[in-house]
Amino acid sequence: MAQENQTVLELQRLSKQYGTVQALSGVSLDCRAGEIHAVVGENGSGKSTLLGIASGFVKPDQGVVLIGGKRLHKDSPAEARSLGLGMAYQDNSQVAMLSVKENLFLSTPPGQRPVYWRMKKWAREILAEYELDLFPDAPTAFLTQAQRQLFEVVKALISNPKVLLLDEPTTALGPSEVDILHNTIRACARRGVGVVYVSHRLPEVLSVADRVTVLRDGRSQGTYDAKDMSEEELVSLMIGRSFQSAFPAKADENAEAESVLMLTGFQGPLFGPINLTVRRGEILGLAGAEGNGQGEFFRCLTGQIPPKAGLVMCNGKELTLITPSDAIHAGILLLAGDRKRESLFPVLGVRNNTTIQVLNKFSRLGLVNRAKEKKTVSQMVKKLNVRTPSLEQPVQFLSGGNQQKVALTRPHLRDTVNVILAYEPTQGVDAGARLDIYEALRAKAAEGAAVIVKSSDPLELAGLCDRVVVMSRGQIVSEIQRADLSEKRIIESIVGGIGFGLKPRQTAATQLYRGD
Repeated sequence: MAQENQTVLELQRLSKQYGTVQALSGVSLDCRAGEIHAVVGENGSGKSTLLGIASGFVKPDQGVVLIGGKRLHKDSPAEARSLGLGMAYQDNSQVAMLSVKENLFLSTPPGQRPVYWRMKKWAREILAEYELDLFPDAPTAFLTQAQRQLFEVVKALISNPKVLLLDEPTTALGPSEVDILHNTIRACARRGVGVVYVSHRLPEVLSVADRVTVLRDGRSQGTYDAKDMSEEELVSLMIGRSFQSAFPAKADENAEAESVLMLTGFQGPLFGPINLTVRRGEILGLAGAEGNGQGEFFRCLTGQIPPKAGLVMCNGKELTLITPSDAIHAGILLLAGDRKRESLFPVLGVRNNTTIQVLNKFSRLGLVNRAKEKKTVSQMVKKLNVRTPSLEQPVQFLSGGNQQKVALTRPHLRDTVNVILAYEPTQGVDAGARLDIYEALRAKAAEGAAVIVKSSDPLELAGLCDRVVVMSRGQIVSEIQRADLSEKRIIESIVGGIGFGLKPRQTAATQLYRGD
């Protein structure tokens, strides 16, 4: 057991600059043995850079890193690990086509690895210790996103670190899985491990952390006792201004507005039949416990999966949704939840990602007018408040909120946008970037598009949407009009329609994710 109040990680006046962007400026932080120390801030505030330096992946321009009282002399993850640091990465560090047991084996220091013939039993014992129900022989590529995220934490704990760094560990987790993770890190803290917990989910931060450090624009705004802070106070420190309202004003209700999207008997795998009409200028919320057909519904509407039956009318025309091109030509655009895999080309820059679907607007006789393209993209970057050092910056190096805003530039550049399907549009996004995303969606609705937002956050749906429908077992079981729309009403409808295969504790109303 570590001595009480022993400092296991100390970061002294760290600074880091990327081009013209000052990612960190003189930031200091210490984490004590047995403490859960949260770090919060907007996307782009320097949180990931701070963890990158602490873990040896990023070389600071200035500053010192001490792990267990010993200095990290070079930017070396291996040295940081040898000094007693473990890290669970936001994007995972698993070898996809190796099995669970083989990934555990690779993550274990050589002197602690079992002999090959005991590997499966050894892996099963470790997984059971952390309440992770996985098959040791299963390839990690076949795990769900939530399973991979929990597995990443287990991998980091195998070496018995003095300090554990967690970078957005709950992004893909449901309420029951968050409980498992929090129980795990509390148990680690009781054993004397120091935990640095980076997250944008403020209710979770305040429920689990002992102290909180706030970053804004690469600078520390102070360290506070979590028990003395409220969500509103943290948000104000993060964004530098009073946080009165997270949502843009809703448009006046217009029951006479024309229908943009009309579904009759629409049916696909795991959902349907669905009858639904969405009006021009309306933001419709799609609520429901996860796994009740919402994802399949969106994929059928965007032509990724051919629907089984039903009539789809968009802007007065009947559609045949066989391929994604069919949906795009009809003006149905998807803002995917998995930005890096489904919405963006991570290695391409902001400019390329913004214009890749509309290059014809900037070309003539097969030649692209770069000056016109850059001018238009610059205007969009400014309009949506995208934080990037340049238009050529690969989007993989932007924060999650800025990646989402780059994806949102596309609907603003297309001539025909009838329907925007936004799947968890603020997942992994901080408070400040959420405001920009809400404003962008409301702006497209004001221009005449219909917007459907699938979100697991009832507060978000109540604040952003004009109307909400609740899906359960693949069907719409409830519709909440604007006059009755509230977080409480949405939760009651979700709990009242829990689908097959879902455990009650996974959809407990009091544990549903609330964003910051």
